[in-house]
Amino acid sequence: MKYRAAQTLVYSRDGEALLGCNFLAKSVFACDPDLISFLGGLTEWSDFDSVAEPMGMTTDDARATIERLVEVCAIVEEGSVLAEAEEEFRSGWKWGLPAAMMHFCVQNPDHMGLEESQALQRQKAATGQHPVLHTRNGGGHRIVKPLPGARNGNELIELMARRRTVRSAGRPMITLKQLSDCLFAGMGITGETTNGIVTLPLGMTPSGGARNPYEAYVYAINVEGLAPGFYHYSAADHDLGLVETNRMPKPSELVGGQDWADEMPCMILLCASLERTMWKYDDPNGYRVVLIEAGHIGQNIMLAATQNGLTACPTAALSHSAIRECLSLKGLMNTPVYALTLAVPGVENSIAA
Repeated sequence: MKYRAAQTLVYSRDGEALLGCNFLAKSVFACDPDLISFLGGLTEWSDFDSVAEPMGMTTDDARATIERLVEVCAIVEEGSVLAEAEEEFRSGWKWGLPAAMMHFCVQNPDHMGLEESQALQRQKAATGQHPVLHTRNGGGHRIVKPLPGARNGNELIELMARRRTVRSAGRPMITLKQLSDCLFAGMGITGETTNGIVTLPLGMTPSGGARNPYEAYVYAINVEGLAPGFYHYSAADHDLGLVETNRMPKPSELVGGQDWADEMPCMILLCASLERTMWKYDDPNGYRVVLIEAGHIGQNIMLAATQNGLTACPTAALSHSAIRECLSLKGLMNTPVYALTLAVPGVENSIAA
């Protein structure tokens, strides 16, 4: 077996403590200057004896130390899953260290339950002033011109005003036509253009450089005319393709344990292919653009759901590894970003926003 220091390590202080972090593995460990110096010298694949020699330990102690460093992902074993992921990252990621830390460190987070979240909010409200959630004119901004009413007779704005997130289902099923409208509103391809280099698809939402980084997947639990399972939505052809998988988890297992999702008949999962945008944009601002695009798509899905008498409940509380397994997503550059459930809305006291 050969070893080398992990290639995706960063170091920081937490008070008096010095911490190391392998952001690709989401592993944080205590360290000191001597360990940093040791890891800094371990840049090439080396056998056990070469790694252990500078430690000045007995063989057993050196082996235990190396095993511990492998466990916390400070050291990587040749041929391991992490070693392969490092090579893929080093050869494919173009958006620099800060964007990489943001992206990989928010994968598979620990999610707070509803009761815990509400208790924390009550604690904050009791010890400090709640921030103002909108700013009115008339104080620091003098009112210059009242605007004409927006809702009167404007069907589009009335539709937008009716949109609500209702986290309960009034009926156990939605129709295939309702699902179809929501998918097309968010992801449908309506034309194409060219930039003189390649032909680019034009969709229902704006996309940076027309790179269209998103693919939509459907988890159908109770959709009329559609067998339960996972499906890929082809935006170019407006059809569904079955994803071969042996997993049919509760929907809540895909969205951080949010129990309300389990009564929803359908879930749309938006997964980004980062390399599509990265191919054109080397600047790490491209990562921000990809995340913004999920909001464009989600809003269209929510409006189409409202028009069809449904509620679309969006969430970014994702269980990334579970989603990747169910959809057979391969590679670091393909990642779940956003999810929306679809249902006929239930009781109004379940409104979230």
